[in-house]
Amino acid sequence: MKFRTIIIGICICLGFSSCIQDEAANTEADIESCTVSDPSILKMPPIINNNTVIIMAQPTIDITQFAPLFELTEGATIEPTSGTARDFSTPQTYVVTSEDRQWKKEYTVYVDISDIKLDFSFEHWEIKEGAKGKQWHEFYEISTSGQKQSIWATANAGYALTGYITPEGGRLTDPKIYPTVSEEVGVRGKCVKLETKPTGAFGDMVKMPLAAGNLFLGSFDASVAGQGPKEALAATKFGIPMNYHRKPIAFNVWYKYTPGPVFTDENKNPVDDEIDKFDIYAIIYEPKDGKVLDGSIQFDDECIIAIARVDDPQPSNTYKELTLPFEYRKKIEDEDWKKLSNGQYYTAIVFSSSRSGAYFRGAIGSILTIDEARIILEGDK
Repeated sequence: MKFRTIIIGICICLGFSSCIQDEAANTEADIESCTVSDPSILKMPPIINNNTVIIMAQPTIDITQFAPLFELTEGATIEPTSGTARDFSTPQTYVVTSEDRQWKKEYTVYVDISDIKLDFSFEHWEIKEGAKGKQWHEFYEISTSGQKQSIWATANAGYALTGYITPEGGRLTDPKIYPTVSEEVGVRGKCVKLETKPTGAFGDMVKMPLAAGNLFLGSFDASVAGQGPKEALAATKFGIPMNYHRKPIAFNVWYKYTPGPVFTDENKNPVDDEIDKFDIYAIIYEPKDGKVLDGSIQFDDECIIAIARVDDPQPSNTYKELTLPFEYRKKIEDEDWKKLSNGQYYTAIVFSSSRSGAYFRGAIGSILTIDEARIILEGDK
């Protein structure tokens, strides 16, 4: 079974975004890739999420004199120039200008030298802005050293391309209309609400009538995904390097779930006696030849070391604790322990409001609310 449950309708419009003119200008002023003069200092390839760049580097670097290199869309320029040494103790801003000088796009670049914490409270979010006033929520963590870590991704940037208008006239300038949003009703403090949403006339036209809410560790590049359905799968990258000093044995999270009233297929036909279900899973895997898991990879891929997935998702009107044990696909040998401890293995965590949402099957109005997630290690209480 493929990792499609979190793609949720990215292809609804991302695969066809060339039809949507208000977003096209951004593709002329993009950072297409990022690197450094010595790639060995990187924990993983830099992550580009819409208008942010995240560089996860080894703690031995001089973060006050760090000089990333950028590849831009043809003819575009960047200020400050690529290769300029800057102090990344705090995030730095870059502005990309298109070749015709008519379009500008501002990027925030983060250099993260901290380890990723193993508990996630979902207290931190920010507004991301797209074309024509569109804006949505994106989520981040704060490291033990106080650094901002933009490790969570959603497909909200893709939903922005649908141009959906609610029956009440609400538009995508309102962040609360998107599939993945922050709410104030968590187990403690804030939480994340993921809701399966309609995609409007455009989604109906291309027989992709719904989009599930999702949240995952990794990245999503809307500018690449907009080139077509296959590109949308490739543009969704799962997982980040995480250091484990003891064996991960389970993934724990609090959740609520209410399925939508009518389950429909990809043609919007009601399916009798079928009730929507959510999906939650965590995966530890080894990237092969620099390739990370994306929407085209299958659950039985040989790169997967361990997986923890909900087998029988149950609705709940109140918060319920869910503990998913990791099932290891291989015996952990000495070499594996080294890779676990130094971040050579990646960890992907995925939440989706409709288990079959990537097939455009589900129930509009299904709501998965999550809070207080953590990875449990051997010996934890």
